Amino acid sequence: MSLEESLEQLKRQYLHALPDKKKQIITLWISLRKNWQGHMLSAVYREVHNLKGSCETFGLTETKDIVDKLELQLKNLLDTPAPTLNVIKGLDTLFHQLLQNNLQYQPAAPVVEANMQQSPYKPSKARHEYCIAIIEDDSNVGAMITKQLHEFGFNVQHFLNFTDFLKVQYSTPFDLILLDLILPDYTEEALFEAATEFEKHNTRVFVLSSRGDFDMRLLAIRANISEYFVKPAETTLLVRKIHQWLKMSEKPPLKVLLVDDQQSMVDYFSSLLRSHGLMVRGMTKPEQVLPTLEQFEPDLFIFDLYMPEVNGLELAKMIRQLDKYTSSPILVLSSDDTMQNKVSIIQAGSDDLISKQTAPSLFVTQVISRAQRGHDIRSSASRDSLTGLLNHTQILVAARRSVNLAKRVNQSVCIAMLDLDHFKQVNDTYGHSGGDKVLLAFAHLLQQSLRPTDFMGRYGGEEFMLVLPDMPAPLAIAKLNAIRESFSHIVFVEEGAEFKVTLSGGLAFSTECEEFQDCLLLADKNLYEAKRTGRNRLVTTLIKNSEST
Repeated sequence: MSLEESLEQLKRQYLHALPDKKKQIITLWISLRKNWQGHMLSAVYREVHNLKGSCETFGLTETKDIVDKLELQLKNLLDTPAPTLNVIKGLDTLFHQLLQNNLQYQPAAPVVEANMQQSPYKPSKARHEYCIAIIEDDSNVGAMITKQLHEFGFNVQHFLNFTDFLKVQYSTPFDLILLDLILPDYTEEALFEAATEFEKHNTRVFVLSSRGDFDMRLLAIRANISEYFVKPAETTLLVRKIHQWLKMSEKPPLKVLLVDDQQSMVDYFSSLLRSHGLMVRGMTKPEQVLPTLEQFEPDLFIFDLYMPEVNGLELAKMIRQLDKYTSSPILVLSSDDTMQNKVSIIQAGSDDLISKQTAPSLFVTQVISRAQRGHDIRSSASRDSLTGLLNHTQILVAARRSVNLAKRVNQSVCIAMLDLDHFKQVNDTYGHSGGDKVLLAFAHLLQQSLRPTDFMGRYGGEEFMLVLPDMPAPLAIAKLNAIRESFSHIVFVEEGAEFKVTLSGGLAFSTECEEFQDCLLLADKNLYEAKRTGRNRLVTTLIKNSEST
C-alpha cells in the first residue's frame, strides 16, 4: 500500500468515527451546562482542542472553523466563574453547528510530495552479501589483496582484465570495485569513463594506482571516483574505507517514540514516519513510556501537548530526569503553536513545538533531522572513539541485559572476553599509530563477521567483550575461532615493517552461570587460562576440547 493510500485509509477511518466523537463532546457539554464545574470545563476544552488538532491534520476545514471558535470561547472561560446566559447560548449555537456539520465533501488530502515516497533509509544487505571486485593484472598483487580482504569477511572476486570483469558485472553487479588503472585491454581514459558510469549507478569505485600525482588524482575526482589509493595500499586503511562506503546503506532505522491520547493521531503520524523508513513505537497512554524504554531506545520523542492524565510538558520533564535521555530531542505536538506555548515547552526541556497542521513533507523533514541528531548524540555517548564499538559501560549494559533476557526465555547467550596478545610489544615496537591500526582492524573484522543482533565492545585497552545472544555453544565457539584464525593472518605494515597479531579468548555461557556477574568472572578466568597455556586460543569450560591453537 502506498503512502497516499495508507493516509487515505486513515482519513476514512477517522471520518467514520467522527460523528461519535462529536456526540461525546456534546454529551460532555450538556453535563457541564447542568453542573458547571472547573474540571468538567477543562475536560470539554481538552476534547475540543484535540478535535481541532485532528481536523487540522486531516484537512477538515469547515469543521475546524467551528472548532476554532469553540476552543477560543472555552479557553477564555477556563479562569473565570460561571458564564452568563448569553455566553452559554452562544456556545450552544456553536455546538449545534458542530453536530449538524455533516461532511458532504471529501476532506483535503494532506500534501505528500512525490519525491518523499523514497525512504532515505533502505533495508540493508547482510554483510556477506556485499560483493567486491578487484581488477588487477598482476596476479600476485591481486591474490594478496583478495586474501587479506577475505580475512576480514568480505566477498571478493579477482579479475586480471576489465573485459572478464564486465561479463560478470552485467549479470551480477558488484557493490564496490577496486580498479587498477593500467590494464592490458582498456586505456586509462576508458577506465575513467566506465568508473563514472558505475558511480552514477551506486557501484563505488576505488582506484589502486602506482601513480599518485596531482594530474591523475584530478582525473579521478572528475570521474567521481570514491577513493584513491597509491600502491601498495595499506590493508587496514583499505578495509576502513570499504567498511565506511558499504555501511552507507546499512544505517539502522531512526527510532521515534510517539505519544498522543488520540489513536487516530498515533496511527496517522506513525504511518507517515514509517513510510520514510523510521521505526515508530506509538502509544496513547503516557504511563507506557517508561516500561517501553527498557527495550526500545528512541532517538527522538514526540509528545502531544494536551492529554487528559499527563500532558506533554510533564512527560518531557520526566524524560529529562533520566540520565540516558538528558540530551535526546523531544518534540511537542499541538494545534496551538503560539509563542507562549513554544516558550513553555522549551522551559520544560523540549526542543520545539510542531503544529498538527504542519505539511507532511515539513513534518517528516523536521523529525528525521532531529532524530538523526538524537541518534548521533546517543552513538557518541555510547561508542569508543577509536574503534566505533560500544564503550566499556555500554557493552556491560548490553551483556547484563542479554544474560537476564536469556534466563527469562530459557535461551543461551555467549559472553566472550578477547585480548590481543603481546599488544604492549606492538606499541613499543611500532608506536601507538601501529597499535591503533591493529585495534581498528580487529574492530572492522568483528563488525564484518558477527550478526547485527550481536554486541561488540572495547572493554579497555586491547581487551574486547562480545555478546552473542541465542547462539548454540558449538556454533559460538566455531564462529569465534574463525575470527581468531582470520585475525592471525592479517598482515600489518608500519613504516615498511610487516607484522601479525594474535588474540586469546575466554568464553562463558549463561547456561553455566547463575547470575551475569558469574558469567563475567568465568569468562575472565578462561581468558587468563588461554593466556597461561600459550595464547592464540579460546578456552571455555562448557565444552571440552574446544581450545584451538
